[in-house]
Amino acid sequence: MSTALSDRIPPQAAPVRPRAAPERPASLPQPLTSFVGRNREVVAVAALLRSPEIRLVTLTGPGGVGKTRLALQVAEKLAPEFSNGAAFVDLAAVRDPGLVLPAVAAVLGVREVPDRQLIDALVEALRGRSLLLVLDNLEQVAAAGTDLADLVAGSPGLTILATSRVPLHVSVEQEYPVPALTTPAEASGPPASIGDSEAVALFVQRARALRADFALTEANAAAIAEICRRLDGLPLAIELAAARVKILSPAALLARLGHRLDLLTGGTRDAPARLRTMRDAIAWSHDLLELEEQTLFRRLAVFAGGFGLDAAEAVVAASGGLSIDVFEGLASLVEKSLLRPVDGTGDEPRFGMLETVREYALERLAACGEDEAIRAAHAAFFFRLVAAARPGIEGPERLPTIERIDREQDNVRAALTWTMDRGDAETAQGLTAEMARFWVVLGAIGEGRAWLDRAVALDALASPATRAMALYWAADFAVFQDALDRAHALAEEALGLARASGDRLGEALALRQLGVTHQCRGEFDAAWPLMEAARDGVAGLGERVWHGVLLRDLGILATQRGDHDRGRAYHHEALALWRRLDHPWGVPAALRDLADEALTRGDVTTAAAHYRESLERWGHLREKIHLGGCLFGAARVAVMTDQPEQAARLLGATEAFHESLGLILPPTLRAELTRAAAGARDALGEGALGEAWQAGRALSLADAVAEAIRATVVASDPTARASSPSPNLPAADDRHGLTERELEVLRLLVEGRTNVEIAAALFISPRTASTHVANILGKFGVDSRAGAVSQAFRLGLA
Repeated sequence: MSTALSDRIPPQAAPVRPRAAPERPASLPQPLTSFVGRNREVVAVAALLRSPEIRLVTLTGPGGVGKTRLALQVAEKLAPEFSNGAAFVDLAAVRDPGLVLPAVAAVLGVREVPDRQLIDALVEALRGRSLLLVLDNLEQVAAAGTDLADLVAGSPGLTILATSRVPLHVSVEQEYPVPALTTPAEASGPPASIGDSEAVALFVQRARALRADFALTEANAAAIAEICRRLDGLPLAIELAAARVKILSPAALLARLGHRLDLLTGGTRDAPARLRTMRDAIAWSHDLLELEEQTLFRRLAVFAGGFGLDAAEAVVAASGGLSIDVFEGLASLVEKSLLRPVDGTGDEPRFGMLETVREYALERLAACGEDEAIRAAHAAFFFRLVAAARPGIEGPERLPTIERIDREQDNVRAALTWTMDRGDAETAQGLTAEMARFWVVLGAIGEGRAWLDRAVALDALASPATRAMALYWAADFAVFQDALDRAHALAEEALGLARASGDRLGEALALRQLGVTHQCRGEFDAAWPLMEAARDGVAGLGERVWHGVLLRDLGILATQRGDHDRGRAYHHEALALWRRLDHPWGVPAALRDLADEALTRGDVTTAAAHYRESLERWGHLREKIHLGGCLFGAARVAVMTDQPEQAARLLGATEAFHESLGLILPPTLRAELTRAAAGARDALGEGALGEAWQAGRALSLADAVAEAIRATVVASDPTARASSPSPNLPAADDRHGLTERELEVLRLLVEGRTNVEIAAALFISPRTASTHVANILGKFGVDSRAGAVSQAFRLGLA
């Protein structure tokens, strides 16, 4: 439970934490306006966070009191004192307490792992790190406090600074109520003394941003002081008031507040306490808008996570009665602090609402009876957007298409939630089916499967074609997580629907999915006729992309059945088709398939060349699932070409990568991974294998791809093992009998590297590294590593 205010600030700040290079760069949002006042609060909160006994501080207070701004100021001040800096998580759009930890994981780059608690993955990722984590807007998910308490308990280097309208009520919490800004003791007095108050300073600064000639004067000082006092020193209310100085003088503004004073300072007794001030402040601002601005304002509340101009123009017109130019209206609302610009792309503007403002606007939307129509228009817009964008994944506009949908994920989630809550099966199933490819590309397998399962579980009827496609994708995502029985049942239902309705594409895809489930079970002969029928079906419909997919499916399946010639023929046919289409992911996918096929025949040189080209092409795309196959292929190449350390690292990277996507490998692939690991273990031994494996798990995706490419280069040209740059090597006469490789080993020896670390750095085995070290000792005439290091310095070789 929270401690008393008098106990909050420790008598002496703890020693500053030592700095170190962050493992992952942490960042804080950059405020667009300067910070006013709050010196006492910044010092007090910083002192609390420096105390070793306090690990979770919650800034509490009403909406608009300035909790977020204070948190950011404190975090900016303290970030250098944490070796991994500070990270910021905005929870304004989160409504489910169970989604708080996933939001934290997303910001920290921690992926959910199937069959493992996310909190365990977070604790493991935070082990050894010193981080200040700022969690903003927790009031609607305060029940997540117990999860946060567990996270703090398991992560000794983690300190949390949270903002919430209510305490979290957990034992580790230190509550810090954020006070309002100071206001003048009296409304009368000279401008200098009145201007010393924080509230007046904020008002003047914000007003001056709108009118460069605005100033605190003898004529307006009393009115400004009274405005700030009547607004209780609440920053958002003051900023809303200051936004009107372009058309109202302070005296006129004060006059407009007269009959709203009671509402602004407390509201009715039966109103929720958290809204007695902020709702009233926003209502006052809302009532200053023109009628059409009010309509625009409340309709914009339907957007989650921001919106673009095109979305606003499409959605707000749904209920009619709006003749205002939308862009001009948006500009007006931005000017009046009811909207704010947010990061967009290129020249396309993007806007968003503060969450407390949006909350009020949603109430107004419901009160006006427009909620149903506007939410339906919102869902329809994003359904159209995703459906129109999906083909772009398959062409030259792939990356901007993916980025556009990625930005709109909060709106898609809001649309899906609303359609599912009202039982709109047609929209829910259609939208999830259209989103499926994006979830694959974005690596959101777990989330995608959850939405698809929820959509197909709706009791209401959708059109057979829509439901069949949703069932197909639900089955596909079930396969991703090795839920093969579930996938088979979904595919069978899809097949029945498609056949009954004459949906030929749906029938072909359902046949494919049934074939995939048999294939993943190792039932290759049962899968074959299903795949052939699916191939014939999509080919007859002229579905070229699906035709390419089925050709590669058949190629893989033929190889699994032992028919290498047929497998290779299908892969070449697929590659030719993808090249004709200039298909972004089809070409590297076919190259990987050809590499896999070559590897099963023992043609390592061909496999290495195809893997390398595939990896180089994938580097320009966002299609992570296929990259995992290339990493695994390169690992097997490394095993077969005497690169066991490289193989172990790549196997570790492959495992971590699949986990990060929420994938569960089917038994056939798990068996292949086990065999590859056994090959590396035979060469390295259990201990060295484990070390290299863990090193691989820690690799970034870019580094893992670079390692995989390096392994394929070495496989094609064994002389590349020793072709790494050796800067500043002494001339042969100055090497004192050491070879170039021994000089490389010596320099790593001087750095204090172990034999295993030397081996990893030079892509050799530990046994080879040990031999090089022994040769160096013999040539130097010393009997210890320390003696070799001393001799290296004496001879000028270090």
